[in-house]
Amino acid sequence: MTAALAKTGARRRGIGEPGEGAADAVAPSLPVSFTIPTPPSANHLFRNVKGVGRVKAKHYEDFQRMAVAAVRRQKVPSFDGRVILVFGIERMDDRSDIDNRLKGAIDALVVAGIIQDDRFVTALWAAWLPPANGLTHVIIAPATEPLRVEFRPATSGACGSWFLAPSNEGDHDGHQPQ
Repeated sequence: MTAALAKTGARRRGIGEPGEGAADAVAPSLPVSFTIPTPPSANHLFRNVKGVGRVKAKHYEDFQRMAVAAVRRQKVPSFDGRVILVFGIERMDDRSDIDNRLKGAIDALVVAGIIQDDRFVTALWAAWLPPANGLTHVIIAPATEPLRVEFRPATSGACGSWFLAPSNEGDHDGHQPQ
């Protein structure tokens, strides 16, 4: 743990305890949306330190602190159990791979206490958004109800948006997973 993290009172996973900063709520039954800063690429989350091994890069620790602060400001409730995630990540340059942004974003949700662990992510969708404020837009839903998600690409095809579509109750396309 770095001295800077120790000063912030951060303990578990380098930032905070599960649920710390999350709004007091009991397992939300509806999707919740909020924003976090856009995470650094997975290619730059860790660095090698001779004699120590791989450690979190400073800019990754900084990102996690900013993400936790954003979640606290927005009073995002914590989710127990399995979840579905939808990400809209503002694309700041054309060289980035979208999948390299997901690791940092999901880890930030765990560190902030919003989800228990990334092993509880049942499904996820991700799309690039046009650059605006350097944010990642997140929707979390419990993985207990059907969720219809619609993607609408931009004319160029370089980005687009996710929309939650109304779910027809009981409509499972003839298939109900057990």
